[in-house]
Amino acid sequence: MNPPTIGFVTCVHPFYDLPAVAEARERAVAALRESGCQVIAAPIPRNSQDAVETARNFTASAIDLVVLFFCTWVAEEITLALASELIDVPMLFWALPYLDKDVPMPSPMSGITSSGSNIRRLGKRFIHQIGGVTPANVEKVLHAAKVAAVVRALRSARFGIIGDPCPGMLDVEVDAEEIRKTLGATAVPLNLDSLLQSAEAASPKEASQAAERLMRAAQGERSIDTERLAENLRLYVALKETVRQNALDGYCLRCWPELRDQRKITPCAAHALLSEEGVPSTCEVDLTALITTWILSRLAGAPAFNFDLTAYLEDEGAIQLAHCGAAAPSLAGAPEAVSLRSHMRTATGATVEFPFKPGPVTLAKLLRPNHGKPALAAAAGEVISSQGIRGSVATVRPMPSAAVFLDWLMRRAVEHHIALVYGSWLSDLRMFCEFTGISLLLPENADRIDQ
Repeated sequence: MNPPTIGFVTCVHPFYDLPAVAEARERAVAALRESGCQVIAAPIPRNSQDAVETARNFTASAIDLVVLFFCTWVAEEITLALASELIDVPMLFWALPYLDKDVPMPSPMSGITSSGSNIRRLGKRFIHQIGGVTPANVEKVLHAAKVAAVVRALRSARFGIIGDPCPGMLDVEVDAEEIRKTLGATAVPLNLDSLLQSAEAASPKEASQAAERLMRAAQGERSIDTERLAENLRLYVALKETVRQNALDGYCLRCWPELRDQRKITPCAAHALLSEEGVPSTCEVDLTALITTWILSRLAGAPAFNFDLTAYLEDEGAIQLAHCGAAAPSLAGAPEAVSLRSHMRTATGATVEFPFKPGPVTLAKLLRPNHGKPALAAAAGEVISSQGIRGSVATVRPMPSAAVFLDWLMRRAVEHHIALVYGSWLSDLRMFCEFTGISLLLPENADRIDQ
């Protein structure tokens, strides 16, 4: 992922031209650049027309985040003009706590509060921070810029929808146009039969090479041979070409009954390889689960995976998350933990099975829009040991507890696919929701662990 690009605007009332402002501006811009950001530092706007010109230059530069750096009181029409022109660009307000403690006027705190009031009423959302130019505050801006880059990338993302929802799964059906209006992502309908025809015509050599790569990544039990694995990985070749031809950022696929039950193949191994290569997917044509997986993988810079909720382990204070066997092998922690088997129920196809490695994780699900309003459900948790369980499986202790998590899940109408990624990303998801205007739903007491 490329370094995020920040548009930096120093907010000062046009009556003032103070040396302390210039010094603070120079330190902030230099520190952000040293942190790895690309920074486009605009001249200080002195009127609304300057603000409009600055905003248009930022738009042409495809910035990820605009930072309004408040050093004094402001002429409010200037900041309002900036926000109006950059209504779809994530915005962060950064105010110095004071310019000069002993000379209280003009105050950056007056600037941020007056502009915040106006811009909220405009309907523009933003996040804010107050503090000097310190390493901690620079890191907060960098953090916000990385989340903003994910928001911007999602607005142009394309997700393949291959086939119709699997029979009986009403909770994966979603109006793709509502998703596009809210998040910008485009759903690309694709034909399942065309994919299968491409798989039949796929290069045997390329499928065999893919099988060899997966064999090296999976050094646990192998109940299927390379030939059978390669036959299944014709779907990998076809899916990879489908992603290329349609410029897809991810895809979801109808995997049963036609593939698993009728043709005796599964896409699981193909999903696992493509996930390892940075192309997220999800089973059973669940667009919102796919987008959730994409968001988490972009935030973490690592594969994420979608599960079913399969068990409540009350004695362990945990829940079991599992699916057939389509996760990236790197999520197992060691190749020796990864097995290649046929499907656990139908004995067809090829699956990549392992227990997820222990560690802190984030769970999330983008919910189907309700009356045009989508929401993101999220929680923190800890993966603990799983032994002797078939498929891709993670035993998770969600916070604040498994019982509270399950009660929250039912009351909030969270659908049955839940995405997981390693690491603590609740603060990032909070910023993502603030930037996009969707609601973030957390279990009771979740704020205690969102540090």
